[in-house]
Amino acid sequence: MRRSVSPSMRIGELAARTGVSTHVLRAWESRYGLLSPSRSPGGYRLYGADDERRVREVLGLRDQGVSAMEAARQVLAAERAGAGSLDEPVGVDDERGRSETSGLRADPPLLVTQLLDAVTALDEDRAHAVLDTAFLDRSVESAIVDVLVPFFVKVGEQWELGRIGIAQEHFASSLVRRRLGALSMTWGLGTGPVAVLACPPGEFHDIILLSFGVLLGRSGWRIRYLGPDTPIASLSSAADLTRPDAVVIASRRPSSFRGHAKSLRAMAEKHPVWLAGRGTTPRVLDEIGAQHLGPDLVADVAILTEAARERRRARGDELPAPTPGDDEVTTDADAASADAADSEYRS
Repeated sequence: MRRSVSPSMRIGELAARTGVSTHVLRAWESRYGLLSPSRSPGGYRLYGADDERRVREVLGLRDQGVSAMEAARQVLAAERAGAGSLDEPVGVDDERGRSETSGLRADPPLLVTQLLDAVTALDEDRAHAVLDTAFLDRSVESAIVDVLVPFFVKVGEQWELGRIGIAQEHFASSLVRRRLGALSMTWGLGTGPVAVLACPPGEFHDIILLSFGVLLGRSGWRIRYLGPDTPIASLSSAADLTRPDAVVIASRRPSSFRGHAKSLRAMAEKHPVWLAGRGTTPRVLDEIGAQHLGPDLVADVAILTEAARERRRARGDELPAPTPGDDEVTTDADAASADAADSEYRS
């Protein structure tokens, strides 16, 4: 573990030393957790040599074409794994030793087990290390479909068996929600089809729906994510306002759908409504007049995309071909400009 002197730089000095504006530094700190400032007695943030090193390593990866989000993730992952600077050479024996001792470079079932163990112990650092491995060694699609979805199935099973409690369930959701949040920052960009995603009233488990939103976004969809426990009247208003190519509603219980069947049927008469989750029974689909999305999230993306294309073609409004990976085009989106923050360090 590297030992560093006490942090002593204000953000202006760090900006001058690295050539990155204070605006971008603050964005990287808040969005990616890249910097770890301490506080002076007067309340000022103070940065140290480790912060400067991380910034320089991110810049080095950016020069190689790596997105800022991915670069920050790699730098932090290397630090958690004890590799130190990404510029430091790692010997074959060292790499093999880390792989054997940590067991993180592994197949999805083992990653699921490791993540469940970390969550059960409320070990955030270990859980982040597993997630780092999942997202660095695999595609985002594979990390979600092969690791996160089976993981939450396991969490549900363990909770039903009484082997984990509400604390672990909430911890897992919070952990993954933060990770997926970084992949959703460009959901509003582009000209692709629009999807409104929500859970009905009383349904608070939305992580799988959020994961599906990430996959849709990476396929070029623009996402309007309303999240858990959404009143049907509010969902209907959002659909009327956005005129979406798909309204996706997910729930684990049929009663969450059937209790609002009349309102949902009215919505389905105006918009393409798709139901997902274990609560989507044949009876529910018949009562509401909606279409069904199964448990295969990747296949569901293809189904929605083709349905949107056919619907627009039928009304003479051709849909632009979605661009895969649109969410990675820009990752330093600022409230005022999606590109300014990521490019500003050059100026």
